[in-house]
Amino acid sequence: MKRLLGTISVLVLLSLNGCASTMSRGVLDNVDRSVDITDVQANPTAHAGRKIVWGGLILNATVLESSTEIEVLETPLGYDDVPESGSSKGRFIIESKGFLDPNVFKANFGITVVGTVSRTKTGKIGMMDYLYPVVTPLEMKIFDTSKPPMPPYPYPSPWRNPYYPWYGPYDPFYEPYYSPFYDPFYGPYRPHRFSYPPPP
Repeated sequence: MKRLLGTISVLVLLSLNGCASTMSRGVLDNVDRSVDITDVQANPTAHAGRKIVWGGLILNATVLESSTEIEVLETPLGYDDVPESGSSKGRFIIESKGFLDPNVFKANFGITVVGTVSRTKTGKIGMMDYLYPVVTPLEMKIFDTSKPPMPPYPYPSPWRNPYYPWYGPYDPFYEPYYSPFYDPFYGPYRPHRFSYPPPP
């Protein structure tokens, strides 16, 4: 019996670890969580091509001729890879090919990105030079930090998605297309509002 309970405990822990992140399962494969912004700034060449997951607050989004740059103030990530308040290790840039709407990637929204370190770029903060790590995104999710999380709704919600549990790409009302069955009472258990790239 003790052996059975131990096995069940291990399986439960593995299950929780496997579905804690808000990011897609496959995209997190081979992510190096030990690499942070200061590591890349100190030795850009050694960390080029490294796959990371970083997050923080969007400072601005700039549309260039063939790409969009999102400047991010790094903050710690929670157990679910959602940005949390805390001390920052610096700033980085997400460089995405093509057009991303600055009205979607708004200043002060939270963002989490899984991507690869492509290079560093020297920019200005005020009058001082600053070395930005540049990340090529594989997946991004943004979070509306202006809305405080609501406690879980104690009763069955009339907005419950009838396609549950088929969330994600198998849900015909998958976000970011603003599902009519979005549950406003789901609170902190469904924090993300948009994802990039959109589901196939």
